[in-house]
Amino acid sequence: MGFYDAKPLLIIGNKNYSSWSLRAWLLLKAFNIDFDEQLIELFHPSATPILNEHAPTGKVPVLVYGQGDEKVTIWDTLAIAIHANDYLTDLDIWTGLSKSNTESDTSNRINSAYCQSIIAEMHSGLMGIRSDMPMNIRATAKIRPSAACLADIARIEHIFAECLTNRSSDSYLFGHFTAADAFFAPVVLRLQTYVKASGIILTPLTEQYCQTILNNPHVQAWQKAALKETRIIEEDEAGEILFVEGILAK
Repeated sequence: MGFYDAKPLLIIGNKNYSSWSLRAWLLLKAFNIDFDEQLIELFHPSATPILNEHAPTGKVPVLVYGQGDEKVTIWDTLAIAIHANDYLTDLDIWTGLSKSNTESDTSNRINSAYCQSIIAEMHSGLMGIRSDMPMNIRATAKIRPSAACLADIARIEHIFAECLTNRSSDSYLFGHFTAADAFFAPVVLRLQTYVKASGIILTPLTEQYCQTILNNPHVQAWQKAALKETRIIEEDEAGEILFVEGILAK
């Protein structure tokens, strides 16, 4: 087996709550990268030895493969995306196209640059929506959104509009599925949890894109697994819980 033929292991957190884990997991699934997954319990002592062995920051997700001196460790979701693009897939994750097409076509380079930019913006910012709307897939919850949260939603809707205007009704942000869709999928799940219950109105284009993401079979598989989880992590619960779906439903 060659060095880069070793099957990667993706270590993730609880699927109901771990938005960063979803980003890495969905990216690998969408680009047909074969991997094993190991789920740890967030904020639980059982996770400590696994994180101590594999995660330099003590956080998930982390992608590892190889043994001994040839072990490769990639932490942070953006680093995982870059590494996957460089070594683990023949497709370009920023455009969803073959790498030769991306390199030879100016319009694809423009899309690639935009894709990378909105991913970096998501990765380093939009703290208002993260703070007010933690990912909680099984819940429907009512919050009183802060000005920062509403500003983030407006910015996200602007990004969606710039990407999706004049595309088909079932289109991903750049037509083909890209890393941007993987990074914004948890945003869609946050909106699903809080928006309607909190009286927040989204544009039709945003609603359309949310449905496209929710129709993605990998997103549906993640949600199905999340609804089977029983752990409640108080640190990731927000607002007035109006309804709970899944195994914890009453």
